[in-house]
Amino acid sequence: MRISSKSKIAFDVILDIAAHTEHGHAISMPLISQRHGLSLSYLELIFAVLKSSGMIRSHRGPGGGYSLVRQPETISLKDIVTAIDGEPNPGAELGAELWVDLQSFMLEKMSQITLDKVLRESNVKIEPSTKGLFCMKPEPKIKVSSKSAEKSLKKSPPKKLKPQLGPNSIFSFGKYLALNKA
Repeated sequence: MRISSKSKIAFDVILDIAAHTEHGHAISMPLISQRHGLSLSYLELIFAVLKSSGMIRSHRGPGGGYSLVRQPETISLKDIVTAIDGEPNPGAELGAELWVDLQSFMLEKMSQITLDKVLRESNVKIEPSTKGLFCMKPEPKIKVSSKSAEKSLKKSPPKKLKPQLGPNSIFSFGKYLALNKA
């Protein structure tokens, strides 16, 4: 099994997000880019995968940024590697059975390495500029009866959707130009 550098970077980035989320702060993509020496376009690719796999979420507006969706103890190295690189496929080589056994051993070990465990062993510095920016820490899921959920839904007014004024990234800008070219 090969772990790509993209997976290693994704783990470092989500570890940074987890440290800030633990302190109740969101961290912006430009700050992460600066802290890790990565381009914003490369981070956008990684963040798109992490968001679609339900590990991080974005907070819009002034003081916005990224935070964890799930608890750090529920996100493992295996989750991140398989989200970024996909499920490993050993192939049909002569020693395929040996590689399958080694791969399953590695996946088992990677599933035991959680963000929470690594956070406790490392000293990720919290960015001072995020100290005024608060986000919601991921809460443990609590079962709610359907009656109380219905009551809370009735009380909240409907949200108004803001019209999208234009693209919000270089990739959507390219699509925007391609669509409006015709």
